[in-house]
Amino acid sequence: MKEFMNEVVEKKNSTHQGRNIRFAREFKGLSQQDLGDKINKQQSEISKIENQEVIENEILERIAHVLDISADFLRNFDFRSATKNFYNDATIHSAGKSQDVVNQGDQSQIFNYYPLEQVMEMTTKLLNMQKEHYEKEMRLLEEKHEIDKEKTLLKQELEFLKSSK
Repeated sequence: MKEFMNEVVEKKNSTHQGRNIRFAREFKGLSQQDLGDKINKQQSEISKIENQEVIENEILERIAHVLDISADFLRNFDFRSATKNFYNDATIHSAGKSQDVVNQGDQSQIFNYYPLEQVMEMTTKLLNMQKEHYEKEMRLLEEKHEIDKEKTLLKQELEFLKSSK
């Protein structure tokens, strides 16, 4: 139970909404000034927002709307969690790697030493997978946004037709 609580606290503390905003803004190709102009804020205010771990909901919602992404993504995406299992996998074995086993009471920990090239390759693969996942999520969100627009227009047209009878 204690481990679960530590994991919950760690997850809560490792989500950084400001970093998520910066990531999404840069992915959309916007500068801080561009984003600021779209939400009536100065560039310096956007910089402060991007450095905050937790963002006020109203501002977060406005930014999500302008960036055309889910506010939940900005609230909850956790890069550390996404990469944690990748780096903590101690079951990968291949020739040429050395291992140290450290005993701590009842537990043993295995430390694997990977050549720098392998670490860079694994990191690049992970980042590419995350980028592909994010791009797919953005495409789906864009499609949802277009469907919502179409739905709104159809509702308006229906209301117009009802009122014209």
